[in-house]
Amino acid sequence: MLEPISESPLLPVAYSRDVVEQIWQLAQVVAGNDPAVWRKDEFGAWLHRHEYRNRHSEFGWEIAESGYRMKALGIAALRPMQWQNHVDFQIATRHQAVITADGLRNARRLI
Repeated sequence: MLEPISESPLLPVAYSRDVVEQIWQLAQVVAGNDPAVWRKDEFGAWLHRHEYRNRHSEFGWEIAESGYRMKALGIAALRPMQWQNHVDFQIATRHQAVITADGLRNARRLI
């Protein structure tokens, strides 16, 4: 069962360490980088493992969920996402711009 462990009005749901680790494993491994520390989300934005739920970091990330599908799909409905991409995803504006890697940094790009 994917029960949240806490909620905050400023941040999305926090999941157990086991769920966070399972979702981290879904992020893209990038050759030449330690996969235990650095990965990318589905839009190509850098994620830092220890920046989970940190919206003060350009490498912060959150767990995006597919809403109504979560109960039916469980962990398959979750995915790692750079926090700004997650916010855009929640308000359905991701078709206009996305955070993606620009070398070793993240940058907003129009798509």
